[in-house]
Amino acid sequence: MLKKELLRRGYLMSLRTRGSAAVDKAQLRLALLKSIDENLDLGHGLTIEAYNHLVNATRATLEAHNTLVSNLEESRKTVTQMDKALSEMSERMLSGVATIYGRNSIQYSKAGGSNGKRNKQYSSKAAPIVAVLASQPAQAEIVNALTNGHSTTPLLQ
Repeated sequence: MLKKELLRRGYLMSLRTRGSAAVDKAQLRLALLKSIDENLDLGHGLTIEAYNHLVNATRATLEAHNTLVSNLEESRKTVTQMDKALSEMSERMLSGVATIYGRNSIQYSKAGGSNGKRNKQYSSKAAPIVAVLASQPAQAEIVNALTNGHSTTPLLQ
């Protein structure tokens, strides 16, 4: 339930493994630059070696990220399964207390059960019905106004 609320509020997002268009583009560019000169040095740290190192470091970081996402997904599934098993056992524990002590017992309440009789709100208040005689024109107009003139039995509520 907490996860659904966090997702609804936008705090959690489903993580997915990802690729990198920048890495793909850089690998192609590296090959093209190497076709110019295997040891190309454009100055100010712009070398084939530095470029190759950054491409490889970015690829390794991306792979590490995707591994973490995969492990996180596996962990999420494990937590979800364990959470479900715990909820089911909690229900069974409460049912066991109800079986042994009864649903109206103090032990059942102590275990977290609720007594249905205490929680129900009875609504036995019925609206009083007042008959209006058609011979009294003022009261008949009130009834027609309240029922939009479609009532066969003139009643006030």
